[in-house]
Amino acid sequence: MHTPDEFRSLADLLREEQFLAAPSTEAIENAAVDAPDLSGEIAAARDVRLFHARVEEAIESAVATLRCDIAAEVIGRELQLAPASIAEIVRRALWRFHAESPVRVRVHPEDISALAEDGIQTVADSGLRRGDAVLELGAGTIDVTLGVRLDAVLRAYR
Repeated sequence: MHTPDEFRSLADLLREEQFLAAPSTEAIENAAVDAPDLSGEIAAARDVRLFHARVEEAIESAVATLRCDIAAEVIGRELQLAPASIAEIVRRALWRFHAESPVRVRVHPEDISALAEDGIQTVADSGLRRGDAVLELGAGTIDVTLGVRLDAVLRAYR
């Protein structure tokens, strides 16, 4: 083990040899002149980080869009194989908005027969697709079409 005196004498020896000498003003100025200008590299690194962030944002947006497109395709195929129960869709919407006093419901003309027993006025609307419905309330309308329902589900997962 070394004693403090041994360390002091080593430090004195190094100072004498100019190893631990304080740098002179001239040495500092020369070092500043000889130091490379890193502003270009710093700017390049900043640009790379910005590019990376933009690419990541674009990928996230593309994935979200792709997810929505895939979900719409899958649900569309499922509905072709097993059409949605318009009666159940309308019953759920009436239950959910019962406090709004629904006046009538608009559905595709081929879906009217499925709603005959629900006790609400049903109107044929050829502008709607099968499985779509619009509730008419005293103060407005509630759109319960497939597109709106699908969008609500997909927004919940974003």
